[in-house]
Amino acid sequence: MPGPADAAPTRESRESPRRQLPELSRVRRPRSRRPSGRLATSVWLPWVFGVLALLSIASASVLVGGRVAAGVAVPPTVLDLQQAAAVTVAQQVRGTLQAGLQDLEQLTGTLATLTDPTALDAAIKAFGKRYQRYRSVYVIDESAKVIAAAGAVPHPAQVPPAPKQAAMTDALDIEHLAVVLQFAPFTLASGGKAVAVAEYDLARLKFVFQTVSPSSAWLVNAKGQVVASTEGFVAFGQLPRGQLKEPAATAVDKAGVSVHRGDIDAGEIVAYAPVRGTEKSTGVPKWGLVTARGVNTVVLPQTQARDQALLLGLALTVVTVGVFAWMYVMWLRPLRHLLADARRVAAGDLAKPVEIRRHDELGQIAVAVERIRVKLGQQGER
Repeated sequence: MPGPADAAPTRESRESPRRQLPELSRVRRPRSRRPSGRLATSVWLPWVFGVLALLSIASASVLVGGRVAAGVAVPPTVLDLQQAAAVTVAQQVRGTLQAGLQDLEQLTGTLATLTDPTALDAAIKAFGKRYQRYRSVYVIDESAKVIAAAGAVPHPAQVPPAPKQAAMTDALDIEHLAVVLQFAPFTLASGGKAVAVAEYDLARLKFVFQTVSPSSAWLVNAKGQVVASTEGFVAFGQLPRGQLKEPAATAVDKAGVSVHRGDIDAGEIVAYAPVRGTEKSTGVPKWGLVTARGVNTVVLPQTQARDQALLLGLALTVVTVGVFAWMYVMWLRPLRHLLADARRVAAGDLAKPVEIRRHDELGQIAVAVERIRVKLGQQGER
């Protein structure tokens, strides 16, 4: 039967490696000093501050260098081009409306020869299908009764009574849309009087405004109300900025251009032109076209410097994110894993081996920690 002397080695063999190695207990003493704080101070904080510093520099490049300051002189050639573009678009709007009225007059020539009501209705539907700019096309008789129609619900009450010639109305608010009624009188084959009416959806004029891009454009009536625009708008609403109201009031009579300075940025170039033109017998409503373009969209030395600043800020941001992300993946994350393994071994948990993922300096430290774990395990088994 074994005595106390024989049992002593057994109890000693069950002692933890910390009891066998006094120096290992000395490793645990600094635990209250929070070595994780040392890591945060020596590694994490420089990494975080480096990211924030470089991103701040990139942001400053974008905010300061990416803004064109107020007071930038706009060359007269730029102003002339902007005004010429506004005049051209105004002429295109006028031409588009007049072409639609001519198409309607040609339709009446065909309708006047039709004796069958079914053929009359088919001609109206074919015209409406061919010209998508019209939301509704219809024919009314002398009593304003609709005898043929295609498209949306007609509005015969809006047509002037007994018109003598082809013409068009001003913009009307029909179902919260800006619509122009184009009409042309004709004589039916039966001898009765009739009027062909087409409701022109002014939102279809948006394609005409594309020639002034990147400028914004607004088509306004004599009251300064918006009836069409390149931007989202409410029919017969006001212009989005107060500084556009004065040009809008002038645009119905004459063309011009001006530069509106901003308090912070360089402001915008506002050009305007009448849609009716100098001819008063065109039948086109008294409208005006207003265009606005930011000075910072014009190719000037100041805007080129801004573009370079934006490019520099973007490049610096990309480089910062790329470099520090690489540092995190290659160094900080493996260092955290290695620190967790070292603490686990120091706490006496020797069951799980230290994973060695690389062969550089961190990998060599991981190998050393693994050797310590193995030796402690071997000494614990003795």
